[in-house]
Amino acid sequence: MFCRLTILSLGLAVCLILSGCSGAKETDEVAYVLAVGVDYLPNEQINITYLIAIPRALGTSGSGSNADRDKSVVITTIKAPSLAEGQSLLGASIGRAPNLSHVKVWIVSEELARQGLENLVGPLLRFREFRGSMFMMVVRNTAQEFINKNKPSIEVLPSRWIEGLLLSGSETGYLLPTHVHEFYNRLKTTSGAPYAVLAGINPLSGTDRPTANPIPPERAKEYLPGDIPREGGNPAAVIGTAVFKGGKLAGMLTNEETRMMAILMGNFPKGFLTIIDPKKPERNVHILFRLGKDPQINVGFVNNRPVIDIDVLLEGELTSIASDINYESEDNRKLLEQEVSKTIKLEMVDMLNHTQALETDVVNFGRYFRPKFQTYDEVASFNWNSLYPEAEIHVQINTKIRRTGLMFKSMPIRGND
Repeated sequence: MFCRLTILSLGLAVCLILSGCSGAKETDEVAYVLAVGVDYLPNEQINITYLIAIPRALGTSGSGSNADRDKSVVITTIKAPSLAEGQSLLGASIGRAPNLSHVKVWIVSEELARQGLENLVGPLLRFREFRGSMFMMVVRNTAQEFINKNKPSIEVLPSRWIEGLLLSGSETGYLLPTHVHEFYNRLKTTSGAPYAVLAGINPLSGTDRPTANPIPPERAKEYLPGDIPREGGNPAAVIGTAVFKGGKLAGMLTNEETRMMAILMGNFPKGFLTIIDPKKPERNVHILFRLGKDPQINVGFVNNRPVIDIDVLLEGELTSIASDINYESEDNRKLLEQEVSKTIKLEMVDMLNHTQALETDVVNFGRYFRPKFQTYDEVASFNWNSLYPEAEIHVQINTKIRRTGLMFKSMPIRGND
């Protein structure tokens, strides 16, 4: 009985000692940072832009106009030698204690990314307020300009707009959301290259500036952020992928190349494809396609040269047939399946050639070679990143059109030739 009472007393004492919140702060004592942008400066300095929420304004704003956005956030830019010093200087200027645990996105400029991010990513993951689940983004402009010009008309908070947009990539495959901890893990691995979402500022002039023309039989052009022919709306655009060689930005993938990357990673949910009608080239056929199963990737060596065999199964649904040709029939459907497979194969090979030229294995093919070795030291000495440009890659695409939408059979319009 005495032992039980002693244990109970010690337990109660421990609870009393550990309870409480000595480090807690009231809401009106804290400045909640929603986004952090970092730009390169000479002389070992960086330009840090903070997007800070105004809780009082957020409780009354709801229409989502630009005026509401300007009232609900404060944007401050500070020059400092490090993120830690920038946070200290921020607290000295706003009269509140900055809190970074609510940061949704970490934005770095293209110039800073080309200089290298090794010295920045490590401290981000070490400090408790920077969460590894933060989204990471590279902007073609400066991070300061991107944050200042980001004025969504639907959402009051730009951070909510960015989070919603990155998560909506599952509807198109034009972007792959990247978290800071994922980027850091890719930096440390020897089997793949890091990547991040790409963003930019659109001039809203309506000028069409495609990065690449469509690869027939596809109709759609390829774009990087800022080059989409668009007028009106939010000038900020998020599309494509920034690829890294080590910690330095090596190049950029367009929206279509990002799709191919997502397919090979087994991370492509669905997306529309517009191709030339094989029987009426002046018309289009629209198909909603998705992965039928995870891509089958087999690796090996031929004459000491890495060989990668890729087999992808796609499933499609007919969403529009402008020519009214009966592609629902078995023979015509097979012809259309061949056109889709041809299109995806050409685009995938083009993406792989691009990443091999950049020496960046963003698909992470290197992990498929790991079972070929017995120890980690053998994997590290394999140095896959230097061998990837020399790899021989074979691509096989198979497409099955499973559904025909809400129409069972296409019929020509009466009176048309």
